[in-house]
Amino acid sequence: MRVPDNGKGAMAHDVSANRSEDSSVQGIVYLVLGLSVFSLQDVIMKAFSDEIALQEVIFLRGFVVLLTISSLMVLNGGRKAFVTRQPVLCVLRGFAGFTCFTTFSMALAVLPLADATPLYYTSPLFVIALSIPILGETVGIRSWLAILVGFVGVVLIAQPTADGIDPAMILAIVSALAYSAQSLLARKLGSTESALGMTFYSMLTFVFLSGLSGLVFGNGWLDQFGHPSARYLFRSWSVPTFEQTGLIIVVGFVATAGFFCISQAYRLGRAGIVAPFEYSSLPFAALWGWVFWSSIPTATTLVGSALIVGSGIYAIRRELATGRNLIRRRGLRRQV
Repeated sequence: MRVPDNGKGAMAHDVSANRSEDSSVQGIVYLVLGLSVFSLQDVIMKAFSDEIALQEVIFLRGFVVLLTISSLMVLNGGRKAFVTRQPVLCVLRGFAGFTCFTTFSMALAVLPLADATPLYYTSPLFVIALSIPILGETVGIRSWLAILVGFVGVVLIAQPTADGIDPAMILAIVSALAYSAQSLLARKLGSTESALGMTFYSMLTFVFLSGLSGLVFGNGWLDQFGHPSARYLFRSWSVPTFEQTGLIIVVGFVATAGFFCISQAYRLGRAGIVAPFEYSSLPFAALWGWVFWSSIPTATTLVGSALIVGSGIYAIRRELATGRNLIRRRGLRRQV
């Protein structure tokens, strides 16, 4: 026998829906805040490109993040928080993140922020394409069309000539590809590893690889290339100035704060509502480029960015609608 509805069920549903909407709004606020914080990291990394060796910055920044993350892990779980069930995958994810951060920073040595950032945001398209060989997913024709449109946007921004395209453009795309691998590995690890644990082991990998780089070419013997991206990578290590040390510490705390905000965003908000706001960092990139370097995006950059953003949002929505949820609870900028 059906019990007559006295209205309380509807009221409870409305309250639940309102709470969900409120939490998604909070998620959007956290996401935009986190991305604005990360945009400041990009500004500092670009400023360092003609001052200090890239791997030295990554090495010192890694220690700052490790100290902060370790403190949070101790508070949240004690020694058990440091136990990992899949150390090999954690290291592989760290390597992908290290490649992502290194290549994107190298690209910033040449490219305006408004050019490098949209190229980086091709990563959702790579995630979908790579999900076929890595996760055995099936990708529909509409998603493939979105990927195609996104890469038309890449061509507009890169503007290839008879001589090819600037290597910095390729580095930005490689960064997006590496981040896609990092995201897919995070999905594999998500069932057994915590977000803090994955970040901790990623940072350990960052510190190890950047330290190894310092041992191999930290004396500057490979600094023989004229391209600014190569010089940023192979410049000899030096003792940072007081100002540079302060900025490196700031970068470490900025990375940790950005990671926290984005984690909160995807914890509180529904992925389908929150994820499209990942692209809110593009206006920040254009703003900081204008403020610090008087750089104004060209018309082709704006059109290319619009195509990348549009195709990325469509692809994200499409994957969520079909139930694959490749980016569920995964922020596009989680590469601290």
